[in-house]
Amino acid sequence: MYLQRIYLNNEGRIARLPYFGYSLALTVPYMVVTYLLASILGVMGSIVALILYAAIVYPYYCLMAKRLQDFNQPGKWAVAVMGVGLLAAVLQFVEALQGIGMAISAVQALVGLAILLIPGTNGNNDYGAQPQRAVLV
Repeated sequence: MYLQRIYLNNEGRIARLPYFGYSLALTVPYMVVTYLLASILGVMGSIVALILYAAIVYPYYCLMAKRLQDFNQPGKWAVAVMGVGLLAAVLQFVEALQGIGMAISAVQALVGLAILLIPGTNGNNDYGAQPQRAVLV
């Protein structure tokens, strides 16, 4: 139930550290699987990996939307960030446009880093109460 609220609900806010952790929990298995697919199947594996990306787009969207909302920005901007990432991935398949795709990916990485590092709004904001701080034991 808790993971469903994290990955399948775009309402509310999420702090930086949980956002980073939950993002890694999606990214690491996806990267391992896509690496194996590309290694074993070549270009066909890359195409399958792109299709698998469709399965994790919504959980990524929900996480990013909540993170944007934590610093009082509209969560719907996550669609634009992710759309640009998809465009960059597709451009990697067109040899003449690979450089543009790599440049777009670099810019998107910087935007992703900003989303991770910008502190959330202190106290309540338009999207809810400030997330509780994680307790490290």
